[in-house]
Amino acid sequence: MTDAQILLELQELDLALERDKKTLADLPELRELAQKRAAYRKLISQRDHIKGVCCDLEAEIADLEDDQVKTEDEVTLAQEDAQRLKDYREVQKLEIELSDLAKKLDKIAFTLTDKKRELAGITEKAEKLNAYVDKFEKSLLADAQKTKAVATELQTKIDEQERRRGHLAASLGADMLAAYEESRRTHKGIAVETLAGNVPSACRMALTEASVEDLSRKGAIATCPYCGRILIQDTEA
Repeated sequence: MTDAQILLELQELDLALERDKKTLADLPELRELAQKRAAYRKLISQRDHIKGVCCDLEAEIADLEDDQVKTEDEVTLAQEDAQRLKDYREVQKLEIELSDLAKKLDKIAFTLTDKKRELAGITEKAEKLNAYVDKFEKSLLADAQKTKAVATELQTKIDEQERRRGHLAASLGADMLAAYEESRRTHKGIAVETLAGNVPSACRMALTEASVEDLSRKGAIATCPYCGRILIQDTEA
């Protein structure tokens, strides 16, 4: 291959690489997967929150049941004391105590019923959420595998292009490669243009007859007098 052919192919490869890398970075599958992962994290956070609420309710119910047992024991002891009391004032005092204990038991029973109802509701919600999370995880895994296959195929193509680019770049002289890289940087990727008649393919500024004659004396590879890109005059290339 001539230097002119190498330059044109190198530019074609660089443009393809730029497109493919952008395609890889902007894969719709990657964006959708990222959104799905964010949704999954929210689900896990919600599940953990509900689990925490369940644990708190279970602890409250356990405390209430323990308090209920202790209060019932107090009632039993008070009733046993009633059999031994003779003094009217002591009996009256005990009746007030028993009344207070009865009210406390009623309050505990009411609160227990309320907390157990709340726990049943939150447990049902947790079970439904767990089932949904399981399905979501399977769907997320399937999407991740599909996205990985698409991304891997594209990355393999990019790797092959990178290898081909390295080979082409090594085929050019150091000065020519440096000129190409500088032109590529300056002109946003379009470093090389070809001459069709008297019109360069990139800048499209028609050259004068004198400019064409001057360029023809410089050989197959020159510099465009208008835009400064590398100008290929070798029509075979």
